[in-house]
Amino acid sequence: MTRLIFYLILLGFTAWSLYRFLKRDGLLPGAKTVPKAKKPNPGDNWVQVYETASSDEARQIQARLQEEGMECIVYQQGKKDIHGNVLKGVGIAVPKSSVSLAQKIISRLPV
Repeated sequence: MTRLIFYLILLGFTAWSLYRFLKRDGLLPGAKTVPKAKKPNPGDNWVQVYETASSDEARQIQARLQEEGMECIVYQQGKKDIHGNVLKGVGIAVPKSSVSLAQKIISRLPV
């Protein structure tokens, strides 16, 4: 009797492991696959669409743009420009092909 219980537990664990493996790889019908994040290509032309002094605000806008499926990067600007003026601090850039969509999304965000 204990052998039977042991084999049933072993069979159940094997079936569960197989199910998790197939679900993760998207081989089961109806399983949703998680798209892998694309790394931004540094050779593409990127355009700054927003500038702020708060890194928290920049991260919120980045999250909103990524919810819409857009690639974007948040970067910290240098300390001073060529004229000696202090820069605000944080910028958000998107690929040149996505500039108009990004500006529309940012303009609809609550202030």
